Amino acid sequence: MFEILLGTCCALSLVYVFLCVWRRRKRKLPPGPQGYLCFGNSFQIDADRIHHDLHNFREEFGPLFKLKLYGTNIVNLSSASLLYEAFETTPTDEIANDRSANSTSDIFYGRKHMGCANLSNTTLLLREFHKSAIPKYFEREQFFELFNKEEIKRLHLNLISKPTSNINPHEYLRTYFKNVCAILLIGESLSESDPDKEAPWEFIDLLFELIEPSVDGALRTFPFLKYLPGYYGDMYRRTVEARDKVAKMFFDYQKESYISGRRRGLVDVCLTKQADDILKTGSTLLSDEHIKGFIFDTLAAGMTELLKSIRLFILLMCHYQDIQTRLQAEIDNVIGTERFPEVSDRKRMPFTNAVMLELWRYGSQTPLAIPHLCKKGFLLDGYNIDNGSVIFPNLYSVHHDSEIWGDPWDFRPGRFLDKKGQLLPPNHSSIRNVVPFGLGKRACPGQDFARSRVFITITSLLQRVRILPPENYELPSADPRLYTRKYPLAEPQYECQIIPRENMKL
Repeated sequence: MFEILLGTCCALSLVYVFLCVWRRRKRKLPPGPQGYLCFGNSFQIDADRIHHDLHNFREEFGPLFKLKLYGTNIVNLSSASLLYEAFETTPTDEIANDRSANSTSDIFYGRKHMGCANLSNTTLLLREFHKSAIPKYFEREQFFELFNKEEIKRLHLNLISKPTSNINPHEYLRTYFKNVCAILLIGESLSESDPDKEAPWEFIDLLFELIEPSVDGALRTFPFLKYLPGYYGDMYRRTVEARDKVAKMFFDYQKESYISGRRRGLVDVCLTKQADDILKTGSTLLSDEHIKGFIFDTLAAGMTELLKSIRLFILLMCHYQDIQTRLQAEIDNVIGTERFPEVSDRKRMPFTNAVMLELWRYGSQTPLAIPHLCKKGFLLDGYNIDNGSVIFPNLYSVHHDSEIWGDPWDFRPGRFLDKKGQLLPPNHSSIRNVVPFGLGKRACPGQDFARSRVFITITSLLQRVRILPPENYELPSADPRLYTRKYPLAEPQYECQIIPRENMKL
């Protein structure tokens, strides 16, 4: 009897192994580099240059390939068409748009925000609210633009404070964008006398350090490290302390002084929505913790993306004086020198729009975006993507695909203009292949705000100043192939000269 049972078990085991091998052969899996036993491809990737390594793998294996890092299946998507298919096409838009958990979960009160939370109904409602709240706020509250003009003036005066000397614009830009986002959220900039005035940047710098792959991987693998003395525990506790300072500054004070019907900024808009929901239904999805998550997302995305864009823009203007001259000619012609730029001016400024598109394409300063998580296996471009795979939207490769761009490492805004000098239509392949803010249900909900602020900052500055290379100082290259992956990706520190333009009346 025992021999019969043993034989039956062995036969069933062989059948199971055969079926698994047969099924695996029948399924078409993505290609990818051969890894090592247990370690996969972990030793073939340089964490500081991961976007370079993945771009090189793309040349060998194509725009869709698979690798394994630290036990996790990674699927790399390196073409805009694949990103559109995965993230905007039914049914994959429901399957491929979750987020893998990371070490910031507790920082956001258990993922009660939009950036790294799963694609739940709550997340979708919060995103829709975010997308609708900002334009509605702008329509009714004109004082935002008035305050923003004051910040532009302050930035301008700081940058020209040493007209005959080299200047590093970095800290001035950090202060400027911190105040722009503060005005957006609470209706006023942060006082220079406030001892916690640097808390927003402190929080953001620590947050991005926390999600560096080496740190995030260690904390996810050994979560108890956050409670122990040492590097990981100290960093985690400092991030929580900085988070609480930001919450106190942007939420606690606002809620304590909230008056129904008054909207000083977007936090008041959130509090109004919260109160209205409770009055109508007795409950709300917009809890205090969700509003704080909304604040953290706005600061982390808004301040960093704006800073990266303008820092790179100033560096590029040092290198490309001819492009700066053409930009200033368009600004002088459309806006003139007697009024501030307005968002509506963008429609009449094709070259400025082309420069902005090329800025985001060329820099690709968040090269792999935020990874997506597959909650169910699906078919993409004929390949089986396994359940639980993490998808890297490889924007760096999309924006530097030589088959699409021809000369991807040249900064050439003219690629987005037609023969008459007008901007290419939205459905043109060149326009559709620039995706700095992501696609589909995970696209940045604040991208319209980011685009408008970059436009206002660029035109306001060049309306007033001329950006020149530094004297007696080596200007670093703007070539993105030289950058390492700091999250967010940043070009090197540099100095330049910024001098006032003549005949300015503003």
